[in-house]
Amino acid sequence: MAEDQDSGTPQTIGTDPSSFEPDLARGWLSALPDFALGATFLIAWVAPLTLPAGTIPHLLLVILMEFIIIHSSVFLGNVVISPLPRKAKLIGMLAIGSFYTIFAGAFSLGFHSSWPLLSFWALMLNRMLGVLIGQAPSGQEKLLIQRTWAATAVFYLLFCALTIVLPIPHLGLTREAILSLHLPGRGAWITDTQRAMACGFFYFTAVALSEINGHALFGARGAAAPAVSSTPAAKPPLAA
Repeated sequence: MAEDQDSGTPQTIGTDPSSFEPDLARGWLSALPDFALGATFLIAWVAPLTLPAGTIPHLLLVILMEFIIIHSSVFLGNVVISPLPRKAKLIGMLAIGSFYTIFAGAFSLGFHSSWPLLSFWALMLNRMLGVLIGQAPSGQEKLLIQRTWAATAVFYLLFCALTIVLPIPHLGLTREAILSLHLPGRGAWITDTQRAMACGFFYFTAVALSEINGHALFGARGAAAPAVSSTPAAKPPLAA
């Protein structure tokens, strides 16, 4: 603290503590996992050989599993912030999680790996992180869940469509590199895996950027958010 020589008014030197915005700090904290996922997808697309063996099939499962996460997160989120007793909340979360675990189990069988089950619960925690760390002010958690659902659904459908329709360069994922992965099934994300990696990069990065401000683009904070349907409008290019 210093004193202005002319007016004698104390002047603040350095950062003003009153300028600290806890909501913005929580937004950055909540966005960090999505930034990390987006960066990993970018590396897999541009320089796949720098990643450990088996990373790309796991990333493919992550972006496929995100479809289930988007669908289920609105239900789980509403249970988390409901006024129900702790035991009832736990039972509700386990019931909903068990139901969607069936779909994750189907991916596990298709890819002969337990990774989909692990990634399902890891991604679910990531989607609930904003509520768990208190990113929204008290009483506005439901609005944050609705905005998060809207943002993730819009970005997922948008980048799925764009990376399927538009020509996506192979970069580091050459045709030979894709064939060497021996991915099971068929579909655009299987035969042209660079499309899935590009989708993951754009999707998770867009979600992270939106998450910093609590997905304010999809509804003003403190304002009533429009009702959203629990059923996404389209289906991702899953492997047959």
